[in-house]
Amino acid sequence: MNPRVLEVLAAFGCLALFVALLVTLPNMMVEMEGVAYIVALVAFIAALSTAGYLIDKRAA
Repeated sequence: MNPRVLEVLAAFGCLALFVALLVTLPNMMVEMEGVAYIVALVAFIAALSTAGYLIDKRAA
């Protein structure tokens, strides 16, 4: 599959993950809402970085 298509699909998947984490984590971590947002951001960055690395590795 074309690497550009994989990158777009990975970006949309990671964005969906980020939105889902932004909605669910603050409800699960009631006392620590600020930490929940940071965890959601770190998970988003990690997922996007991992997807980019794997796509780059597969394309090479």
